[in-house]
Amino acid sequence: MNKKQFLKELNKSTNYEITSYYDELISDRIEQGEDETSVVASYDIKKILKESEFKVAKKELETKSKRGGRGLTVLLVLFSAPITIPLAFAFIIVMLSFLLTSVILIGAPIAGTVYAALSTIESIRINESAEFIILGLGLFLLALAAIGIVGTVLSKYLFRFYKWTLVKFFSMAKRRAA
Repeated sequence: MNKKQFLKELNKSTNYEITSYYDELISDRIEQGEDETSVVASYDIKKILKESEFKVAKKELETKSKRGGRGLTVLLVLFSAPITIPLAFAFIIVMLSFLLTSVILIGAPIAGTVYAALSTIESIRINESAEFIILGLGLFLLALAAIGIVGTVLSKYLFRFYKWTLVKFFSMAKRRAA
């Protein structure tokens, strides 16, 4: 079998890329001084066809997965919304608890200092009802600070759970897409 017959037989069953690859390979070997019939005989056309079918199928599968991946991603985002939206709200609440805790931890000592300063000044008399209001305000801020501290500690674990859930979800989605 000569080069033309080999390439014609190969071109029937494979795509242009594979045929041109073997055309160039055979031409290079002939240019190096090898005999055309021995070069063509050294290639097993059945083996080449079998390998090329696998390569072509793999390439088609890769292109299909690239094209279909976007649609699958959109579907996963839509179907994951019942999970991710509440988790996003939880994340926002945790961030707000950090902010509230910071404000309370700064505001409680200031309120206590103002109360102590006002109650110790002799020239300014605070009546008993105002003292109870300031004391109630101080206890309220102290309770908010305690809630904020507990929320901050718990938010650490809530954030870890949120992160773990998202990682597991997207790794599962990635495996299904592949």
